[in-house]
Amino acid sequence: MTADEIRARVEAADKTRIQARADAAAKIAADIERRIKVRAELAEIDAAITAGLAESAAIMTLAELSEFTGIATTELSPPVIESGPGRTRRPTRRKSAGGARKSRLTGTGSASPVTVSSD
Repeated sequence: MTADEIRARVEAADKTRIQARADAAAKIAADIERRIKVRAELAEIDAAITAGLAESAAIMTLAELSEFTGIATTELSPPVIESGPGRTRRPTRRKSAGGARKSRLTGTGSASPVTVSSD
């Protein structure tokens, strides 16, 4: 086999890989673009819902609106605004067993309260 034949085989294999990579990148780019548009549309819908809820609050309660529409009260609540794209909230810290927090200096439970006398 000659160097030219080897080069031709490598180029043929690379063309297939290049095309597959280009197709994958283009698909992901299109999906991201679609997601951006859908998020913008959802933001508009959420704003309309929030405005509608504010207007309806003057004439009926959320419970009445739920009863009339057949939509659960939790769904009628104003939408939760995320802190940013793709961001999630960190879980809250759990307290240690017994609720006592260990001191970093002594390694024991909570420090005793200090009493100050007014002599």
